[in-house]
Amino acid sequence: MNKKHLRGSSTAGRGSGKRTRKAGNRGGRGRAGGGKRGQQKQTSFLANRHTYSYSNKRNIPLNLSRVGSLIQSLEKRGEAEKDGERYVLKLDKLGYSKVCGRFGNEKFKLAVYGKASKKALDELKAAGGDVYE
Repeated sequence: MNKKHLRGSSTAGRGSGKRTRKAGNRGGRGRAGGGKRGQQKQTSFLANRHTYSYSNKRNIPLNLSRVGSLIQSLEKRGEAEKDGERYVLKLDKLGYSKVCGRFGNEKFKLAVYGKASKKALDELKAAGGDVYE
């Protein structure tokens, strides 16, 4: 029988009930067991913190507060284009799913092609930028 159908029974298909009951049988609860010896297991806990949908598309947000520090390097690499007085960011080309957060007191304007959160949309409009979905 499939183990999924045995959930709720005291043994879950493993014979003795003593082996299956508590958290010690799975190595602890949550992030237990990641400490000591240089915390090398902590990186595996933190590595995959972005969410995935059924289409396996990564949902990685770009925080607007980071754009100010990234914009010069993005322009050098050709991933951000300068169109008059504003920069054009194409999120799918950069590998991000949407922009979020606060824009801050930046000296440039942004035109973003992709999705944006409600707060980020308001921030960009107030700063003279646009969002094209």
